[in-house]
Amino acid sequence: MDRPAHQIVLSILVPTYRDDIEPLITALCACKGAEQTHLIVFDDGSGDDARIEMIEALISEFPGRSELIASQTNLGRAEARNCLLEAATTDWVVLLDADMVPNDRDFLAQYIKLTDTLGRPTLVCGGSSTLQVAKSAATALHLAQSEVSECLDAAIRSKDPGRYVFTSNILVHRTIFTRVTLDPGYVGWGWEDVDWGLSILHHFPILHINNTASHLGLLTDKGILEKYQASGANFARLAHRHPDRVADMPLYRAARLLKFAGVFRAPLIYAARRLTESKAMPIRARLLSLKLFRALIYSRDIE
Repeated sequence: MDRPAHQIVLSILVPTYRDDIEPLITALCACKGAEQTHLIVFDDGSGDDARIEMIEALISEFPGRSELIASQTNLGRAEARNCLLEAATTDWVVLLDADMVPNDRDFLAQYIKLTDTLGRPTLVCGGSSTLQVAKSAATALHLAQSEVSECLDAAIRSKDPGRYVFTSNILVHRTIFTRVTLDPGYVGWGWEDVDWGLSILHHFPILHINNTASHLGLLTDKGILEKYQASGANFARLAHRHPDRVADMPLYRAARLLKFAGVFRAPLIYAARRLTESKAMPIRARLLSLKLFRALIYSRDIE
């Protein structure tokens, strides 16, 4: 049931494309402060009427206001989030990926408290974790990769605040997203949120805190390799738009060196893929192979 509009202080924005959204909605319903929020789910062109009906049924149980927006076409990660931001009804919004689950019942209450205490428009990054992720041999590599590169304490993320902006779990003020939009030129998966963070840093403060959510949507080896293989053009776009910042990234430096691989690039990519997929290899060795694979892929696209 809708609450009086004056009680709604926060919009929760969730883009989804054929995700299992039930764990997130169930967790949000149980969060303290949920009655003070407006939940907006954006179905990004799934074309699945049964799924849309299921989402409508799920969000009908939400303690605050709830709304579903269904796109007729798939807009992609950046544009879907821009549509959600335009639909927000409050000055402060929380962006959450559909495969995230808050780790604490105070998750929303912490963000609501910040809307009262922050004196100016700010981007707040809550962080991610694997606390609620079920361990599986099929997703062990992605789990390890997430823990070393994404599930970082706020103190570590704060050392490079723009670089560690992941839109999977953030609080942001309307003033920011009306001035700095997510670039729709990023197609498919990867790097649009880092671009956004680096762009925001020129105009607004970025605050990193530990208000984490668990990323349940871990990928198989094949899935993560395919996403990395398809994200080279996005990384090249990031490097073009933020050359000074990207030049400091070890991934960029490795990709630059590997541009000279020439005719050896294809067999090196094949070897790196096979080593990454090998369950007989220690997980650390597989992570190194994954990094090599990614740098080789990106070396084809960067200038």
